[in-house]
Amino acid sequence: MSLETLAKLRVQGGTPAAIWVVVGNCPESIRDLPDTIAVKEKPSAMDWRPVVGLHVDVFDLSDDDWLLAQTMDAIEAAGPKAMGVACNVGVLGLSEKHERAMSRIWRHLANHS
Repeated sequence: MSLETLAKLRVQGGTPAAIWVVVGNCPESIRDLPDTIAVKEKPSAMDWRPVVGLHVDVFDLSDDDWLLAQTMDAIEAAGPKAMGVACNVGVLGLSEKHERAMSRIWRHLANHS
C-alpha cells in the first residue's frame, strides 16, 4: 500500500486497525498488502497525514539509523494513535506482549527481505 492508497481508503470512510511501515528493503511478499507502507528514502517528503489516529508499527530493515529516525519523526509529526518500533537496537511496543509479537515479525521480515 502507498500513503496515497491509504488516503483514498480514509476518504471513503475506511480505517485499518493498524498499519506496518517497513523501512529499507521491504519484502516483495508484503509490499502490496493493504496495511503495509514501504519507505526506502526521504520519508519527510511523504504525506503522512493518512496515519492520523492509527496505530503504526515500524519495522526497520535498513540498518540506517538516520532513515529510521527521519521516518519515525515524520510519522510522529502526523499524529498517529500510537507507534511501535522494531529495529537493531531493540523493540518498543505498547506492552510486553506487543513487543514479543513485533520482535517475531521483525525477525521474520529480516529473513525474507
